[in-house]
Amino acid sequence: MTPTTTRRATVGRALALVGSLAVLTALAVLVPCRPRADTPAPPAVGTDPANASTTWPRFRGPDGSGVTPFDNLPLTWDATTGEGVIWRTALPLPGSGSAIIWGDRLFVTGADESRREVYCLDAHTGEMLWTAPVAEGYAGEPRTHRMTGFAAPTAATDGERVYAVFPTGHVAALDFAGTQLWQRHFDMAEDIYGHASSLLIWGELLIVQVDLGKPDVGLSHMAALDRATGEVVWDIPRPVQGSWTTPIIIDTGERVELVTSAKPWVIAYDPATGEEFWRVRCVDGDSGPSPIYANGHIYVANIYASLVAIRPGGAGDVTDTHVSWSARGSLPDICSPLCDGELVFVMATGGMFSCFDADDGALVWSEALGRRFRSSPSLAGDRVYLIGESGECLVVAAAREYEELGSGRLGELVYSSPSFAHGRMYLRGERHLFCVAAP
Repeated sequence: MTPTTTRRATVGRALALVGSLAVLTALAVLVPCRPRADTPAPPAVGTDPANASTTWPRFRGPDGSGVTPFDNLPLTWDATTGEGVIWRTALPLPGSGSAIIWGDRLFVTGADESRREVYCLDAHTGEMLWTAPVAEGYAGEPRTHRMTGFAAPTAATDGERVYAVFPTGHVAALDFAGTQLWQRHFDMAEDIYGHASSLLIWGELLIVQVDLGKPDVGLSHMAALDRATGEVVWDIPRPVQGSWTTPIIIDTGERVELVTSAKPWVIAYDPATGEEFWRVRCVDGDSGPSPIYANGHIYVANIYASLVAIRPGGAGDVTDTHVSWSARGSLPDICSPLCDGELVFVMATGGMFSCFDADDGALVWSEALGRRFRSSPSLAGDRVYLIGESGECLVVAAAREYEELGSGRLGELVYSSPSFAHGRMYLRGERHLFCVAAP
């Protein structure tokens, strides 16, 4: 197929930091608490600028790409000595979901066999502001795997509420003071690893993707809830196998599309109604990596399949007309791809990190890093941040030649992807939440 004309997307520079941030030198373990009566009221929706400077409202950021404009992040850090770590806060319960941020509020979830909780922290200091339980009294134990656990999905926020989902099937909305506003339950009992698809907000809707079983058994579906009430606005069946991917919203310039990926299809829907726009058959195996959108293409990668560049638009099955290129290689089964507009980066769980040309799919380089990764790569300025499963991290140049620029250490296991706001990087480890920044 003919490659598209090269277009390099310029990654923006860092926006001004908001306010003067106090640097904490002590790595204190903070004690969780119930919602405080004096917790300030949340800002009205839209009053806190919804941009990459002060918000990270969902899995892998505002558009799900894992890209932040900050270019002031440190090249080295070490949580065991305190170098580059502004604060570290202990979390009461484990989880694999990433942190989300809106202004000075940071939210993350945790759970075990019997408890499900949402935590609110001060994004600047790491102080635990409140702990809120979800689905109290629920006695059932979801079907989970050690790789996903009981709090794998990342929550989402609209600046007014925080929304959380758990493998038990519970979806809940809380206000910024920790008061639960509504709760809804989905049947996720057939999820063989435990639910891990994160939530997505579009307009007044909260999108919940529930892919279960084989494509022909009719269990997979996707629902849109009214985010104020939790009522179902639309709920559509999906002809796909169980997946652990997170959907994205893209604006093609002609229309807005809700894009999903699960064996065997990448499918785009109208987010307002759930009506299908188009589909491409290109996914195989258990689907973990989520799609991204850059350089005018949707990029999808999965082990046992290919890295595929899809042009959005069209109607029906567009497999033969809208695939610009596909490439084979050492592809991921967990980590989502990353693109700077010129290059596409993919990380295999076993540590093979590969770079492809975004326009024609040619392999630029591939490097064996000698460690395991579950965290998706992130782009900050012209640097790629790679967070290893063991907590050993690398900073690599986003370039046509592989170059290591720095490294970091957290001292504990990491299964989540980084979050960025206020010129800082937030990393959720097995036991702690870390804030990494330049002094």
